[in-house]
Amino acid sequence: MNYFIVGDVHGCYYTLKKLLQNWDSDRQKLIFVGDYINKGKHSRKVVELVRELQYRYPGTVCIKGNHEYEMVRYIEDGTKNSDIKENFRNTLMDYDLRNKYRDDVKWMKRLPLYYDDGDIYVTHAGVNWLGLRKFKENSSWCVLRYRGRLKRMSRLQVFGHTPTESKRPEFNKKSNAINIDSGAGNFDNMSAVLIDDAGKIRKIYTEQIRKEDYH
Repeated sequence: MNYFIVGDVHGCYYTLKKLLQNWDSDRQKLIFVGDYINKGKHSRKVVELVRELQYRYPGTVCIKGNHEYEMVRYIEDGTKNSDIKENFRNTLMDYDLRNKYRDDVKWMKRLPLYYDDGDIYVTHAGVNWLGLRKFKENSSWCVLRYRGRLKRMSRLQVFGHTPTESKRPEFNKKSNAINIDSGAGNFDNMSAVLIDDAGKIRKIYTEQIRKEDYH
């Protein structure tokens, strides 16, 4: 089975729905690299949709992003609103994760940090070149938030987290890795990549962020 891998979403529900029109649910395994919430206006709708897809298509993989990690930390620690970063605070204004949608917090906490089936390796931010503390969630070297030179693997590595300069997915031959964060969090584009079962990139899909997601 081929893979349809979606980059950072950041609350951009209507753009995500448009992008998913390219997904063939019968022939392609759906994978998300994380950062479903914050910045865009529709974090609740995004999580609802992603969880519904996970339920309807049990093979769907949802990786944890740094925004999910931080949101869980804020909720579990009972952090005061005044001490929460602005984009998280804005999300909480209409997405009551403290009470009404507490099950979504549990879902975020349980999300895996990586997916590896021998053909592809997927994380949110990529594996640092030393492989140092890659799964230590509060570390800057972790696959949740690393930015820098990546470890080269025998299989294709797919990640997001750092928006590309081109605002489209970018493949780095030296590290055999593709960054598919095309700037949804900056209201630029959202992308997905189609990869075959041999770990080869077959097609790239990019959608401009729709105005409904940030106005």
